[in-house]
Amino acid sequence: MGRNLLFVYGTLKSGGSNAMTGLYPECVFIGTADVTGRLYDMGGYPAVVLDDAGYSVVGEVYQIDDPTLARLDEFEQAAEYNRMPIEVTVNGGTVSCWIYGPGVELCTGKTRIESGDWIGYEQSSLQNLPK
Repeated sequence: MGRNLLFVYGTLKSGGSNAMTGLYPECVFIGTADVTGRLYDMGGYPAVVLDDAGYSVVGEVYQIDDPTLARLDEFEQAAEYNRMPIEVTVNGGTVSCWIYGPGVELCTGKTRIESGDWIGYEQSSLQNLPK
């Protein structure tokens, strides 16, 4: 069975509503990492557009098997996200990973998350709700 590395940056991160370790207990946490791009609020979940803009998007790398990757393909396709290859630095070394994201056109008019951290952004948004 194949082994894959996956970079997650949103609800699949630790502390997210769809945390990898909760939905896919067979996954193995490898470490924290970041990619260069722009993170957007899509309304309940984020989207990353990879580019050379110089912004850091914070995430985590997990090792997953082929059946889990296939289940994630279905999960992410519901949001019109595609799986793409990317290189990230984790634990001091560069590794090839998969990442899911939309086409740039889906992010038009959406709020950019300047911190690059979905979990921090979501927590601060919840704290700012009227009481």
